[in-house]
Amino acid sequence: MNENILNRINDYFETAFSGLKPILGLGISAIGYIMFPEGAYFISLMAVLGAAFIDIVTKNYAIIKKNGGYKNATKSGKLFSKPLWLGTETKIISYLTISILTGLSYRMIYLKKDGIFLASFVYSVMFMREFQSNIENLIEATVYEINKNNELQRKIE
Repeated sequence: MNENILNRINDYFETAFSGLKPILGLGISAIGYIMFPEGAYFISLMAVLGAAFIDIVTKNYAIIKKNGGYKNATKSGKLFSKPLWLGTETKIISYLTISILTGLSYRMIYLKKDGIFLASFVYSVMFMREFQSNIENLIEATVYEINKNNELQRKIE
């Protein structure tokens, strides 16, 4: 009976440590430990990523509106253009890098309140940039434009 239990335990460990599952789990845990030293960091990053997702949606909406519908935008190649997706990829990588650096700053700064203040500032700037981009996309999709005096005016087409 003891040999049976030992064999099952041995089989379990062989299965558990085959492949890259433990390495992947360790990597995800390490990144989570670095990026989210406080619960508020996770919420802040999710808010920024949510705003970035809405930015993608509003940009696609603006492209569709400018090209006279989904069908025309797809045919012209504007909706699924490579520069659009490369820009999105760059933004995601940039935000994740900034989040890792912000988490590291919390671990490095002796006064934890200063680390939280820094993170609040960084995530606020990223969120406000996404907010601005969303507004720009919605303006681009409408019949209004911003004139030289930074005022909204109706487009003349």
